[in-house]
Amino acid sequence: MQPDSNFLLENIRCSYLTQWARKKAGFIPDDRGEEGQSLAIIALSMMLFVGLLGLVIDYGHATLINRKMQVAADLAALAGARELAADSDGDTIVSRIQQVLTQNGADAQSSVSVVSDGDRVTVTAQQNVETIFASILGIDSIEVKSSAQALVGVAASSLGLMPFAVEDGLWDPGELVSLWGQSNGAGNFGWVRWTGQSLGVSNLRYNIDSPERSDDLVIGDWVSGNPGVSFRAVQPNLNRWIDETITVFLYDPDEVIGQGANLQYRVVGFAQFQIASTSARGSGSEIVGSFLEYVSLGGDLEPLGSPGTRTVTLVQ
Repeated sequence: MQPDSNFLLENIRCSYLTQWARKKAGFIPDDRGEEGQSLAIIALSMMLFVGLLGLVIDYGHATLINRKMQVAADLAALAGARELAADSDGDTIVSRIQQVLTQNGADAQSSVSVVSDGDRVTVTAQQNVETIFASILGIDSIEVKSSAQALVGVAASSLGLMPFAVEDGLWDPGELVSLWGQSNGAGNFGWVRWTGQSLGVSNLRYNIDSPERSDDLVIGDWVSGNPGVSFRAVQPNLNRWIDETITVFLYDPDEVIGQGANLQYRVVGFAQFQIASTSARGSGSEIVGSFLEYVSLGGDLEPLGSPGTRTVTLVQ
């Protein structure tokens, strides 16, 4: 027998009215307040989550800027040290540092530079990075700064040297000079050989083509000469370095000992040299070029006042 539809509707209506009455009487709690509280908690949690996520994104961006500030500090410290090596005045040094900082995205006005001990420059590059998302948490900007220190001195050791000795008295930055054309010691014209090498043109050619084969020389070391090699025999190898910068060691002509195959040069400094041309004319052969005023050879440094080219290097 099918139930009467009117009977079913009446039961549903009575059940609904009973539930409504019990709620009003307090027997069944009204869950609408709980729903409102849940929505408020969810909204607050979402805001907190977005804020924290934004903080991570903003600090990630600040980390990238921090790397950029490290580059700015490094370059500015080196630039300031170069000015210091050139005996520039304090205003010129600061101006150059600020120029490099600005060129590399740092805030030159809030950055700090200090010249100390007469041979070093310390720079702190700074930039305030405005936040995008972290402002929700009240963080409107993040201060980013990095420091670097450059030292001015004379290179005390170096690798990657060309295999010939250069008289220290010839060093004159920016002026064209000839490294050849006269005897550089008894029976020698300045060619040298590295430790364990034999005399002759083969090693000399290879050493010119591959400066990385050189000894790791230190000021005070003695280097053996390599006599009996004609300039013309190695001129093609030298010509590959025209307009390039090479590194040479300097010697004091008063501290050359021995002669011929037994001749030795005493290292007193290092310099960088740019070859302009070469000429093979017997005893009048020459390498023409100019010394660079500023070099960065790395390795150890000796205090200013030592012979050789002034050098700058990062120490921090």
